[in-house]
Amino acid sequence: MRRGTVDHFIPGLGIDPPTSGITAHLGLTYYYYPQTNCTAATCALYVGFISSLDGGNTWSAPTPLAGPMALSWLPSTFSGQMVADYVATSFAGGKAYGVFAVAKAKSGATFDQAIYTTQAGFDVAAAQGRFSSAGEQPVANRLSSRSPARSYKIHPIR
Repeated sequence: MRRGTVDHFIPGLGIDPPTSGITAHLGLTYYYYPQTNCTAATCALYVGFISSLDGGNTWSAPTPLAGPMALSWLPSTFSGQMVADYVATSFAGGKAYGVFAVAKAKSGATFDQAIYTTQAGFDVAAAQGRFSSAGEQPVANRLSSRSPARSYKIHPIR
């Protein structure tokens, strides 16, 4: 999702189990580039968090969790540099905990990437700001600078 000059991707959505429907408490941990017009040499990767108290109708102000990370710190894949798809949000005791990968500068050819979480969790009910995408329209004649996501057929475990 793009909002202004920010490119958001690889979301990890969590739902507070005792909530549901239009009053569901949601937490969303995600990766983002603050500037969409960057190159592999200039992009800075960050991790952020937002939350909703109304089933996703409105969202809190974003909270930065980690970054900046240089793309050169990330392993190469067949489709370019990849931070991994290890991102999630889990709720415990009414608080949301983001789980995400953070890369640090390589030591020679050795990567330094680990999984982190938020120590205290986020009190979703106390989050400030309420933002909505209601009424927004796609930008005409704009193409994403990113390749389209691949679709995978997922089968339920029986």
